Amino acid sequence: MDVAGILDSGADDALWQTLNYWRSLCGKRRLPARKDFDPADIPRLLPKLMLADVSTPKAKSQAPQISFRLVGTEVVGRFGYELTGHHLSEIDYGARADDVADLYRRTVDSAQPQFELIDFQQNKGRHIRMQHLLLPLSDDGDRVNMILTVLHWQ
Repeated sequence: MDVAGILDSGADDALWQTLNYWRSLCGKRRLPARKDFDPADIPRLLPKLMLADVSTPKAKSQAPQISFRLVGTEVVGRFGYELTGHHLSEIDYGARADDVADLYRRTVDSAQPQFELIDFQQNKGRHIRMQHLLLPLSDDGDRVNMILTVLHWQ
């Protein structure tokens, strides 16, 4: 996989570091597993990370359910409330909620990293502009069952 093709030149260093770490976990496999991810390997990035479980939909036409298992302290502070244990649909992305959900769906469907700059106004009136990098994880090497996300605020 071409690492440089995923992120643009304006991507924060934390995103590049996390992408390179994820790529090193892949080895010769298509996707790394959650068990390969060791938070001790990237301690300074942990406040910017989110780890989400991906549930398999009952029907092909349904989107997978995304729920957050782990959310870094910086992410919680920036959003202004705890996100751990919440579903993606419960997080306040304002008018960009569908775009963010689509970003997660693309990560699951393609089993490839996804990057996007998301600029939105939360319902509480707070303006947020952040870079999202989503990295798929798979226990069986094929089906995405978790997503590691790193965020950077601008």
